[in-house]
Amino acid sequence: MASNKESDEEKVQLESDHEEDGRDEKHTNQCCSGCLEKINKKRLVSKMFYFFYFSAFGSLWPYLALYFKQLFISPRQLGILVAIRSFLQFVFTPIWGAFADKYQKSKFVLLVGLSFWLLTTFSIALIPSLEKPSACYSLNSIAFITNNTRNISVMSSLETEKSHGHDDDSTWIGSIVPWGLGFFRSYEPEKSVIFKELSFPNFKSHKTPEPVADSSKLFVGLLVITIIGVMFSSPTQCLADTATIQLLGKDTHEYGKQALWGSVGYGCTAFIVGASISGQKRMNPCSKEMNINYIPCFYVYTVYMFCALCVATRFQYQASSGEGKCKPSLLDSLKVLKQFDYAFFLFVVFFCGTATGFIQTFLFWHLRELGGEQILFSLITITNSTAEVVSYMFSDRFLCHIGHFRVIYLGLVCYSLRFFYYSYCSQPWLFLPIELIQGVTTAAIWSSFVSYVGSIPGMATTLQGLVSGFYTGLGYATGGFVGGLMVHVFGSSTSFLVFGEMSLIVLFMFIIVNNIRTSKHEIAITALNQSKNFVSERHDRKTNGPQEDMENQKSE
Repeated sequence: MASNKESDEEKVQLESDHEEDGRDEKHTNQCCSGCLEKINKKRLVSKMFYFFYFSAFGSLWPYLALYFKQLFISPRQLGILVAIRSFLQFVFTPIWGAFADKYQKSKFVLLVGLSFWLLTTFSIALIPSLEKPSACYSLNSIAFITNNTRNISVMSSLETEKSHGHDDDSTWIGSIVPWGLGFFRSYEPEKSVIFKELSFPNFKSHKTPEPVADSSKLFVGLLVITIIGVMFSSPTQCLADTATIQLLGKDTHEYGKQALWGSVGYGCTAFIVGASISGQKRMNPCSKEMNINYIPCFYVYTVYMFCALCVATRFQYQASSGEGKCKPSLLDSLKVLKQFDYAFFLFVVFFCGTATGFIQTFLFWHLRELGGEQILFSLITITNSTAEVVSYMFSDRFLCHIGHFRVIYLGLVCYSLRFFYYSYCSQPWLFLPIELIQGVTTAAIWSSFVSYVGSIPGMATTLQGLVSGFYTGLGYATGGFVGGLMVHVFGSSTSFLVFGEMSLIVLFMFIIVNNIRTSKHEIAITALNQSKNFVSERHDRKTNGPQEDMENQKSE
């Protein structure tokens, strides 16, 4: 009997356990189905596109200036390339947008633009020849002596030294001449040259002169590729944004959740690719130095851009209805500039774009001159992207608590701090902490621009087009071109110092303008409220006047 009872109890226990397992499975299935329901497959297309598209740029764009530096592209030439690219993007984006709207060919223009991004950017890696440039023989030989150094002091004498042999059985001998007067060469048809008892009083090289090579042909090739590529690829991001906005419909406030994946892809890919190539080096054919091999970056870029091209085929465009267009009316845009408040606001937008363009173009260039390593560049990139993602996540709360203009003030202060820090810091690894405020100078300040423009009734579309054009178009172009000239003439440290001073000047001017505007605005609002109160009182007297008079008489 006892055994039967025990068996019955075991059966009941097994049945109860089975029921609980069934409930757990049902609960798990419901949770999984709920998770799947939350994932919008249509919006997944936009998320995937932004991830692949910006991952492509993250794998190459942060290191492209360093690659050009290894090819002996000068800062001035690099600035011209950046300026041409940004300016053409500013010009051709509305042109292609108008074409796509008129002929309903948005997807076609988008796919063509992505194809040109893929082909033209990859072709940059095919331009430089692997053979030693001819200019290296004459301008970078051991017998080539120049005084292109700074901070000269203390070196007594130089002992007799024999130069290395030369393949062309010739040596160029340079005379020591004052800075800026050029080089005087004499031809010596010998296999080698003997220098005897050369003395250099008060001589010490603080900075080793970089090898000189004739990069004019290379620069022309890069310029042609840049012009052709940007002419056809400029509207890609704008058209992708248009498709995303049309897909969101009334939920346009969730655009940031889609574009957020672009920052994630950019930062992660830049860090992974940069860290991976830090150990891959090859000999520079001109300087005989071991440089980082950036060619794998072009292959990774091609793969990611091809994935973005495939995902873009899933975009669906609606008929033009006036929403999410890439172009504002040019006449309306020019009319806005007549108002001083908006004109100066756009000037601040332009300056911030200039500052950002200068940092993105020449920060790693400056760090390379200080002896920075590739792994440092990768860490800086992932730090910047993380700071931007965090700033985007909390930008709404930030704007609600302190307001649009105060965020811009804070952004200009952070710009000046970054520039001054770059100018005076001489240790590359100490640059990493200051990059934590990248989120304020990019994500927070950009969110403030967009939010402020969107709060202006009747002018949001026009000003949004101008803000985008002045920031990423004219701003980036000016930052690359003017910054390149400044770095070429004054050096990178002095250029950062000048930009820091300019940031403070723009900050003080913006505060003064806003205080004047605020006082006038408050006077106008006070007068408007008084007029509204007067009208409302008259209206109340007309509607409720007889009843109030009767009540007053009764009370008396």
